[in-house]
Amino acid sequence: MDRAKENMTSEDYSAWFRGKDLTTDWTSRYYPIWASLLGSRRNEPLTVLEIGSWEGRSAIFFLRYLPNCRLTCIDTFAGSAEHLTVEKWRVAVPHIEARFDANVAEFGDRVVKLKSRSMQALARLLLQGAQFDLVYIDGSHRSADVQSDATLSWPMVKNHGIVVFDDYDWSLMGTEMDRPKLGVDTFLRVRAGEYRELHRGYQLIVEKI
Repeated sequence: MDRAKENMTSEDYSAWFRGKDLTTDWTSRYYPIWASLLGSRRNEPLTVLEIGSWEGRSAIFFLRYLPNCRLTCIDTFAGSAEHLTVEKWRVAVPHIEARFDANVAEFGDRVVKLKSRSMQALARLLLQGAQFDLVYIDGSHRSADVQSDATLSWPMVKNHGIVVFDDYDWSLMGTEMDRPKLGVDTFLRVRAGEYRELHRGYQLIVEKI
């Protein structure tokens, strides 16, 4: 059953983004799905890990929707191969980190920014014994990188924690190896029996059991 479709919220989140320096919107269509899965835990002091932050739009949602959460953001802020394919993305890349910093500044020490490749940052977090209630995987879209991000993150996901795989059905690049789906499917086959699926669409969302 797709739990994310059972109790979709119609809450208007647009005010949270007024005055922010945002040039793209790749996430707002998912807010009702995320809210339906996180609503019962909205006021808990959740720990959230975001792999791939871009300008901070998704980070702002998590920080606003979960007012007591702490968010760790991993990004190189150097963009990815697909950002070279569209002119407006290509010219945005040199300014992405500054936009992210400005957009999340109001949240102070609730945000930890790790400017790093995800493999290195995740390895450090593992060694530190970090644990997360929610992991949002939206970094490199290469299948091997997505599988690596999931594999390294999984030991840090708490029981009943949620993992959101973004761009599961993404098809901008030409081969399976350059898209997330193969990496996600491979990871989930290896971890069969350790999760239950909550939502499948353009995003795939699972709960650790």
